[in-house]
Amino acid sequence: MEKYGHLFIISGPSAVGKTSVINEILNRKKSLRHIITCTTRPQREEEQPGVDYFFMTNEEFLTHKRSGDFIECSEIYGNFYGILLSHIKERLDNEENALLSVNWQGFSKIKKALDKNVHGFFLVPSSLKDLEQRIKSRGAELQSVIDRRLELAREDMKHSDIYDFCFENNSLTKTVDGILKRMDLIRSGRSK
Repeated sequence: MEKYGHLFIISGPSAVGKTSVINEILNRKKSLRHIITCTTRPQREEEQPGVDYFFMTNEEFLTHKRSGDFIECSEIYGNFYGILLSHIKERLDNEENALLSVNWQGFSKIKKALDKNVHGFFLVPSSLKDLEQRIKSRGAELQSVIDRRLELAREDMKHSDIYDFCFENNSLTKTVDGILKRMDLIRSGRSK
């Protein structure tokens, strides 16, 4: 039987806490490899290039896109995001387990392209009111921006059924504990 690593994908609407969940998972499971997304969006103050994202110019990103280097890429809020296939294949071919965050469209494309050992976890907020507060805490002050993000969140959540597992992210510890338990079961062959 061919040996191959597992790819664990975390998705959910903007501001649901994906980055916090991923950082805590990586902190607790040092053996997991983080697949870093490429983006053209501006770097946030707390982010580090090559750790949080590979920050690219539009020209660099489009060069990779034209070359077919991305397994998945999309435009979100006017910025490009993409996952380099080479990063994923290198990890999985070396029997490593990897962690990645993409939106539901990206998850669908990756699941179809890789066909095996891809496991999806979808995070939902405890309520839309809670999500609205998280969006506001990120500095979104215009109600039109908040309303648009909430509209996109509702759309994202309509696709949660394509994922293997869905977690309400109202407690970082509880969410991460649940995800890690599922990951351990998957790796041991006792779960889907």
